[in-house]
Amino acid sequence: MKLVPITPDGLEPGYPLPFSLRDINGQVLVHRGSPIADQQQLGHLLARALFIEEGEKDIAQRQLNAQVDQMFRTGGGTLGAIAALRPEFDQRATEPMPLVERPLEWPDLESRARVLLGDTRASRWLPRLDELAQEMLHRLDRQVDATLLRFIHIAGSRPEDYSTHHAILVMLLCALAGPRVPGWQPEWRRPLTRAALTMNVGMTVLQQALVRQAEPLNPAQRTQVEAHAQRGVELLQAAGVDDPLWLGAMRHHHDAPSGPLEKLEPAVRLARLIQRADRYAARLSTRRNRAALSAKAAAQAAFFDEGGHPDEAGQALLAETGLHPPGAWVKLACGEIALVMKRQPNPKAPLTVVSLVNREGMPLAVPALRHTALPKYKVEGGVPSGDVRVQPNLEQLQKLV
Repeated sequence: MKLVPITPDGLEPGYPLPFSLRDINGQVLVHRGSPIADQQQLGHLLARALFIEEGEKDIAQRQLNAQVDQMFRTGGGTLGAIAALRPEFDQRATEPMPLVERPLEWPDLESRARVLLGDTRASRWLPRLDELAQEMLHRLDRQVDATLLRFIHIAGSRPEDYSTHHAILVMLLCALAGPRVPGWQPEWRRPLTRAALTMNVGMTVLQQALVRQAEPLNPAQRTQVEAHAQRGVELLQAAGVDDPLWLGAMRHHHDAPSGPLEKLEPAVRLARLIQRADRYAARLSTRRNRAALSAKAAAQAAFFDEGGHPDEAGQALLAETGLHPPGAWVKLACGEIALVMKRQPNPKAPLTVVSLVNREGMPLAVPALRHTALPKYKVEGGVPSGDVRVQPNLEQLQKLV
């Protein structure tokens, strides 16, 4: 891959780029079709040398040529004006480009989520959040197993940036389980997923700090946690959110009552699902003061309500993920430990797994696809992610299945 330097003068936040911005080593900084999130990210970019692939150089030149032509047509084509012209790097100024699924685009989406969830006062916050959520749901709808694989694995293995990854995982889980909520209406998807994504904006900084904190909450922290739902509602309203379902689900995502969902108001039904998904995702996640549970243990925490009775929202969630979702670890009858790659179409169907650890606890030289319908490879139970000492290459494993 040959790189060519590019002038940063035409870069502006909020507009999808017609090429991928790269550093001097070719590492993608902003993917083609994605916007620069805000002035803060733009400042970080302007502080370094920027490059694009040589094959994308003609895109930038075509845009500049089109601007020069437009200046002459409108009578503004003086030599001074042309000399001062900056290219307007905006994908919308070029020919339409199809959305291409690339696993490496997830880090860019996560970066954008981190910025928006950390500051609801950012410029054009609401339309940018909507655009981001739509892009993430687009990928979920087309790659459900691969998406769950990524985020459930991250939950159990990477406490860094917990706040962002947890919010995304809860949103994805709610998007899958939402249609199973009694009385479901398709137009509920937007308020449900946005409420799930933004549920903790009232305590984003504190939540990230608590991941690294070993001691219990102090009184000030407990007060902030207890008030974060209402604080989140206030921040969203200040950012322009006026959807009663979104705000209602946000307000009640920690105190939605148990019992039959059909007896609850729509916003509280959505809040109950967010509550169970939040609980489930938290049990799958590793933190300094709490190890991640196995997927089976997390499922039990989501399935039963506060009184120990089966919960309809939890049932809806587990009907989509299964007892052992993609990204979870399981132990096989032969003693191997395997990573689940795909969801089960029904509880009795065999799982699609790849073994990575042998019965002696050593990494396998070559990951092996196992057929769990065979007695030798029958799934005996879940394994907490903290008990597994290998770091799988998810992209490579997906090629096996």
